[in-house]
Amino acid sequence: MKSWILFAAIFFFGLPMIGLRHDARGLGAFSPVDRSSLAYAEELPPLPKGPLLLTGCTPEQQRAEYWISRLPNPDRVLKTPEQLKTLNDDIHSIVKECVDIFKLDLVRFGKSIRDQIELEFKTIRGRILFDVTGKRIPKTIFDDEIKPLIQTGNIPAKIKMKWGVATRATSVRALPIDMKMLEEIGDIEFDQLQFTLIKLWTPVGIFHTSKDGQWYYIQAPYVRGWVQSKDIALFAARDEIKKYAKSPKFLVVTGESVSVFSDPALTQILQRPSMGTVIPLIDQTTSAYKVWIPSRKADGQGALFKAYISRKSDVMNQFPAYTQRNVIKQAFKLLGARYGWGGMYNGRDCSGFTHDVFLSMGVDMPRDSDQQIFAGTQLGHYEPFKNSEEKIAALRSATPGFTILKMPMHMMIYLGEINGKFYVIHSTWAERISMTSDEKRRINQVVVSDLSLNGNSYLGSLFDRTVAISEVL
Repeated sequence: MKSWILFAAIFFFGLPMIGLRHDARGLGAFSPVDRSSLAYAEELPPLPKGPLLLTGCTPEQQRAEYWISRLPNPDRVLKTPEQLKTLNDDIHSIVKECVDIFKLDLVRFGKSIRDQIELEFKTIRGRILFDVTGKRIPKTIFDDEIKPLIQTGNIPAKIKMKWGVATRATSVRALPIDMKMLEEIGDIEFDQLQFTLIKLWTPVGIFHTSKDGQWYYIQAPYVRGWVQSKDIALFAARDEIKKYAKSPKFLVVTGESVSVFSDPALTQILQRPSMGTVIPLIDQTTSAYKVWIPSRKADGQGALFKAYISRKSDVMNQFPAYTQRNVIKQAFKLLGARYGWGGMYNGRDCSGFTHDVFLSMGVDMPRDSDQQIFAGTQLGHYEPFKNSEEKIAALRSATPGFTILKMPMHMMIYLGEINGKFYVIHSTWAERISMTSDEKRRINQVVVSDLSLNGNSYLGSLFDRTVAISEVL
């Protein structure tokens, strides 16, 4: 697997690698890169019409109420707001990637940032990667275009931190370039430079700026990397951001996404923030919520303007009660939603799905699958293809909805057991269906399945490859 080099280097130095693939294949021969590929018009395979009814599932199981009706007390509150705060504090203390931007040092030693940026650059430069036209990316792209941009020689001995906030959902990248770099020819849906997507109003600390001023090297609550500066509004004081980003008056997006409008008549859409986005609330009228949205002025400085969200939108002015009914309902609102590696195509990969579901419930869930499994109470850790009895016992004692299952680089939410089969809801790209080849069935969305999925392949079933089970309680 080619991904392991980058993963090992970045993870060791503290930057989570989001959504690494585990299905790497052979690589092709060298040919010079065509710079026109930057403007390449993608022709993605059509999204399979969903929700998909996978083997072993019934139409009734595609509804949240089916699973909720099986629970003895689905409306029992399992965590009060005060207990959720304690849970979040525990997550922050255990998972180093959960960085509180409002507690970062105001001054940072430049050497650690310079070393980090150079390590990431050298590691990715050393890989065999392809552009979207299938041509191998030459080292000159790194040496002549990317390296001059990162200008690590200009990082001072001590960095005086700058502070900003995302004006919309925006990608966090491994390098300051929007060119796709693929591990396999034709694998255009899996950009190896894509870490994740941070949401509207995400606060960030800014360490460094690219030479052309178009990229910031930032620390966000879940990830560190490069973001386009046009999507970050700067504020002179961090507390000014905190006043709004941590406002006690807010809306949380509880639907897959909602429309934000520039006018109270709700005719001009500005953007569509996704599930789990928290937006500071000003007040409300009979037809609309009035909210604050950050913007970036020509000089990069931030400003706030009033925007509007329909009162009919799927939003709440507090987090939903922490019940099995509500978490399962949140998960099923995403049934059929597009898979998207690191948030690409406004989709969600496996950990992006679990992240958004629990974020909308008020849990400060980490973004990376390797860190998510440490949220809450650990029910067990296992070796692949082993510990079957222990896994079964853990699942039968687990709380459906609040239980997450981890495979190597995959996350799922547990729904329950029916006739000896264990069911999950998860965002997945494909089902492998051969014992002798990499033949697969493209899924590319959030689906319900039982843990026997992939069992007719050389990789083994979801159950066989489950390595950890945890309750987010």
